[in-house]
Amino acid sequence: MRKILSFFLCLSIASIAVSQQDKQYTHYMFDRLSFNPATSGFKGYCGTIIYRNQWDRVQDAPNSTLLNLQANIPKISSGVGLSFTNDAIGFQRNNLVQASYARHIPTSYGVLSAGASIGIINVGFSPIWVPPTNAFDANLPGATAGTTFDANLGLYWHATGNYPYYVGLSMTHLPALSINAVNYSVARHYYIIAGYDFDLGKQIGSANPFLLKPSVLVKADGATTIFDINIMAEYYLSTAAYLWAGVSYRMSDGIPLMLGYAFAPGNLPNRNWMKIGYSFDIMTNPLNTYGKGTHELMLNYCIFPPPPVVPKHGNPFILQ
Repeated sequence: MRKILSFFLCLSIASIAVSQQDKQYTHYMFDRLSFNPATSGFKGYCGTIIYRNQWDRVQDAPNSTLLNLQANIPKISSGVGLSFTNDAIGFQRNNLVQASYARHIPTSYGVLSAGASIGIINVGFSPIWVPPTNAFDANLPGATAGTTFDANLGLYWHATGNYPYYVGLSMTHLPALSINAVNYSVARHYYIIAGYDFDLGKQIGSANPFLLKPSVLVKADGATTIFDINIMAEYYLSTAAYLWAGVSYRMSDGIPLMLGYAFAPGNLPNRNWMKIGYSFDIMTNPLNTYGKGTHELMLNYCIFPPPPVVPKHGNPFILQ
């Protein structure tokens, strides 16, 4: 009985306090592609996997898996990306696949990027019924699923120089179509992301780089608004490894704590980076009497090819 009550309480919280359909990740700073296509291929070639076990020990609580792949194409000042997401909550499964393209416009002050993505959303329900008798009730609904088209738009600005900040605006599920087969309506979502990199090491005279990275993510669907405020600190152990730790506040949901390690495999510290992160969300919503918090794992690997060699041509009629 306790599990049944937990399940229905979970559904009521999801529909009232956090009615938005898009998944949420504590490691959102590593997952800009899925909600803002303008960030596609901004740097190098990267792959990111995030797994989120939300509201641990709450019956049928959400579980989310994300895979992002993206690549920079410097010859045409563009980036491409591919994103796959699977959300599971109770009997429901949501799958989203989208391909992204972004045009990067370098300026004297930074890089402006505009992007779009197209894809499909698949929503399915697979109920498991336990009737009071062995007789099958034909009126009980069975498994069903439906698919519809999806599209996103976004803008992203990344400043360079002495003030390395970034800001992005985006809109997901632009068509906001309905999936009649499962009586499901896709809601349009709006995002604002912003952050700043502050070199604290220079201010305190640290021999190793010590960075503070505050950021904020605001997400709205026209009915509710949720925001994440985060601050991360990165301390470099060497030119090829650093640790990070952070804390966030998510309105009406939790206080996430973050810890991670990044290193450059092999002897190419400027060519590739592996990042491994873990976060634990301390629950502040009404489910905290049932759950034990939210766990999230993040794995990111990026390759940064060397800049193209500029060919030099000598004039045979001039002494070299």
